[in-house]
Amino acid sequence: MVWGKIIYGSWKNGSDIYKDRKGYFIVQWNVKTEKESKKYLASWKPSPSNKKLYFNEKTNKWQSTKPINS
Repeated sequence: MVWGKIIYGSWKNGSDIYKDRKGYFIVQWNVKTEKESKKYLASWKPSPSNKKLYFNEKTNKWQSTKPINS
């Protein structure tokens, strides 16, 4: 399942970081319910120099944006 169209970074355990209206989150496997669940990252903010990956639906390929320089 694709959780978001843009990947904002990578978490410590290697999970991709996505964003929705509530904030930034990673997807984790819940052992008790045996389902994927979102874990929100309260204090995480993307670096302005990071490139962001997004899925281009026209070409069906992952592409990256240019870094934002502050």
